Amino acid sequence: MKPTTASLFGAAFLLSPLVVNAADDALIAAGEQQAAVCKACHQVDPNGITVVGPPLYGLADREIAAFSGFNYSDGLSANRVEGKTWDAESLDAFLTSPADFAPGTNMAYPGVKDPGARAAIIAWLATKNPTPPNWQSSDETMPVKALGEGILTPDDNMALVASTCSVCHSLHLVVQQGLSRDSWDETLEWMVDEQGMDGLDDGDHERVLDYLATYYGE
Repeated sequence: MKPTTASLFGAAFLLSPLVVNAADDALIAAGEQQAAVCKACHQVDPNGITVVGPPLYGLADREIAAFSGFNYSDGLSANRVEGKTWDAESLDAFLTSPADFAPGTNMAYPGVKDPGARAAIIAWLATKNPTPPNWQSSDETMPVKALGEGILTPDDNMALVASTCSVCHSLHLVVQQGLSRDSWDETLEWMVDEQGMDGLDDGDHERVLDYLATYYGE
């Protein structure tokens, strides 16, 4: 039985130690939600190309800082070791703080501080390989928070808003606003037209708009 959206994102749930290629659908789905911000700069399909950053597909078969044609920073290039590919340990360290893993990196994203979220992202990334690797999670039980938890106001639509907005910017930027419903509507349209955000279907657009106007309105 597949988990419902509410069971995945309405509250934290516990992860037992596991081998990532045996991870259940809930963990991988949570990882995809948590990784929404990654897709703003990286493609994840098998034929992905460089956008702002290199594609993420096939990391298990790729040495660190080794995607052909991409101009890596000296900080990330310093982590390249011939024959050593990305693995769960290096991904966890990088996701925790790109700036600490690779001082001087061009990647401005501050990192994922929640260990459960990192484990979920790594589980999802494992599926983005021709043969999913045996990437293991930490040996400690870790909670995976709902996307946006601790930043946005809890609500049935919080995860949708978090996944929509975090693709382009920090969720902290959302909570700093205080716009009318019409202004939020115009902002969403501007994000699609001018900033490259994927358009929402009518139902999701209204849900996002309702949430933003309710909790971060004038």
